[in-house]
Amino acid sequence: MCIRAQFAPLDSLVPWDSAQQLITIPDELHVQEYAIRAIRAVLAELAIPQDPLGARCWCGDQIRFLPRVPEQRRNGEVVNRGV
Repeated sequence: MCIRAQFAPLDSLVPWDSAQQLITIPDELHVQEYAIRAIRAVLAELAIPQDPLGARCWCGDQIRFLPRVPEQRRNGEVVNRGV
């Protein structure tokens, strides 16, 4: 798969990062059906044809989400201690 998707806070949202081939959608859309709609909207803007269901990369593979890290696990203590 060429394109990946991840969740991010709204204030740091970059819908399409071409260098990383990454679609970023708001954390608030963590419900799968809303997330897929958001991803499909970005893919439509990139002129990538979509099947009736799901979201597909331009190579034809299903888009998969990167693991979601809860906000409390992103603080500096966790990063510095490696917990």
